[in-house]
Amino acid sequence: MSAVTQEVTLIAPDISCGHCVATVQKALSLLEGVNRVEASAETKQVIVDFDPSRISLDRLESALDDAGYPVQK
Repeated sequence: MSAVTQEVTLIAPDISCGHCVATVQKALSLLEGVNRVEASAETKQVIVDFDPSRISLDRLESALDDAGYPVQK
């Protein structure tokens, strides 16, 4: 198992409430390779700690988009 992890901060402008935060955290935390997810309605940020050998940044962004919270590019 790889010990290398990467942390990324994504901006998802549509996060506006506690329900949004819970939805985002659940959508990402269920993905294989994601170690930790912190989302904030106040900052619109999603901080994800993940194993890049198991999941790509593109896949994280796709999962957020699928959950209804597209990432600001």
